[in-house]
Amino acid sequence: MALRIVADSSIDIHDLPGVDFRSVPLKMMCGTHEFVDNRDLDVRGMCEFFEKSRDKSGTSCPNIMDWREAFEGADEILAVTISSGMSASYSACVQAMEEYLEEHPGVKGFAMDSLATGPGMRILVDRALELIHQGLTFDEMVQELKTYRKHTFLMFSLQSMNNMARNGRLPLAVVKAASILGIRIIAMADEEGKVRSLSKCRGRKKLPGMLVDEVLRLGYKGGRMYIDHCFADELVDEFTNMIRDLYPEAEFSVVATGGLCTYYAERGGVIIGFEDGMARP
Repeated sequence: MALRIVADSSIDIHDLPGVDFRSVPLKMMCGTHEFVDNRDLDVRGMCEFFEKSRDKSGTSCPNIMDWREAFEGADEILAVTISSGMSASYSACVQAMEEYLEEHPGVKGFAMDSLATGPGMRILVDRALELIHQGLTFDEMVQELKTYRKHTFLMFSLQSMNNMARNGRLPLAVVKAASILGIRIIAMADEEGKVRSLSKCRGRKKLPGMLVDEVLRLGYKGGRMYIDHCFADELVDEFTNMIRDLYPEAEFSVVATGGLCTYYAERGGVIIGFEDGMARP
């Protein structure tokens, strides 16, 4: 049976060549405006809108029916969501999966909390496809994926943290102080998928080197590294060149942030998903 991959749109892609893939959109709201995180979204225009607006903003996750519609017709379903520590997307996905499997005997499905977002989700999806291509059954793939997730990490650094603060992801006082002092916080998603600060960088010049230091400290050994960025090409180039100097065989995948990740990362933000040296035998 063919595997269908379903993910909420914080995965930052809308297509997966050669794979039955569905993206379930989240939404970003500001005042009376609503932005749907799908392939038609003008991400740059949305980013500029939020930068200019002083209205209250927020996000909305897919509901149960959104997930169920994405499952319809599949025989084997791997659903991957943004961290449950940041969104109710996982909860809605689990409920939808339970209902769908109950109504469709013989269908296999698993809802995975990525404990991450963006690149942290894609690295799990690519590992799942690799396991399937190796001949593992669906159940075997799920078990291996649970183990692999323990060896993946999500780290990020944001130039602006206004939206993170407005939505309770970071303390407002910390964000205000960082803005005044010109400090960029380097943070990660912890074992519960919640934001945890790692270090602080004052000024842009030292940032690429500090990012390298942190990924190495977390166990990176030159394996897969997926990077999503919000109009931060120069920073990504500097960082990846430093990694290549250490690990010429490093496997990179770099994409622009989609709607949801752009909302939180904001202009200049970079999100890094990677595996440690024990991820793959």
